[in-house]
Amino acid sequence: MTSGAAALMAAMNFTEADLQANRQGHLSQAQADRLKRMRRRHVLMAAVLFLALALAATALIFLGQQNRNVILSAAGGLLTVINAVLMGGMGRSYMRIDSDLRGGGGVETLAGEVERTLRRGRRHDYYLLRVDGASLAVTQDIFLAFQHKAPYRIYRTRLSGALLSAERISAVRQPLHRH
Repeated sequence: MTSGAAALMAAMNFTEADLQANRQGHLSQAQADRLKRMRRRHVLMAAVLFLALALAATALIFLGQQNRNVILSAAGGLLTVINAVLMGGMGRSYMRIDSDLRGGGGVETLAGEVERTLRRGRRHDYYLLRVDGASLAVTQDIFLAFQHKAPYRIYRTRLSGALLSAERISAVRQPLHRH
């Protein structure tokens, strides 16, 4: 195993067994467990966010009615709508992860030359990998594990887009079909 392969494995947290499973178009047990933990985190974050926004909206509406202040009541109503939209998005994320775990989405393969792009932001930097027409937001560690303009095969879940594994390939012979 080359140092580049070891760096990818460490940064993306996968093993050779995970890579073999991804090559065959499915998740390894370790990756399925990781997705289950991610799904559980999403549910917990959604519950906390929902309760906090619902409490804030209720307080604003109550204060608006008590003080006959239309602005506070409207702010409470707007916060309720924002809460509903956020919960819809989080619910969609949960369902995508759940479908990936049930095998409905499968493993998607992206192959080609990886272009690394660093976007400087006011608060933090954004690390992007572009390959096979897709743009992937990644952590700095994953970003640094890839060599710019080198050919790779990247495996991710089809519906939620969670990165699973990657491997450097000698060259891209022909466009691969997506599993």
